[in-house]
Amino acid sequence: MIDSLGQVVVYVNDIEQAAKFWKDQVGFELVERQENLGLVSYLVAPKKDSQVQIVLQDKAQVAELSPELDLGTPSFLMESADLDATYQFMLDRGVLVMPIVDLGLMRVFNFSDLEENYFAIREVKK
Repeated sequence: MIDSLGQVVVYVNDIEQAAKFWKDQVGFELVERQENLGLVSYLVAPKKDSQVQIVLQDKAQVAELSPELDLGTPSFLMESADLDATYQFMLDRGVLVMPIVDLGLMRVFNFSDLEENYFAIREVKK
């Protein structure tokens, strides 16, 4: 049986810029830099001990090693206990953010990384 979701892989064109974006602009922590068979990847997460991490991998290198893979960006929904503060934090750091939307069941906003991949953050009161 599956016990949890551990990592989500995001394939990017510029791995160094992507790692910098997630660390400096989104405020994630760099968990680890890995290199295996010449393939560099970065593990980033909201906190080093987060249950789920984002793995950033070089799209071109992965395509060369595994041409059968779908390298599209997954959609995932992150959570914040203070959506307004998270929104302002990202806005202040130059992240392209869409307006906060109240969907009735939740408040949410989308943001874009430097490669125009979009991600969402919803408010979860603790």
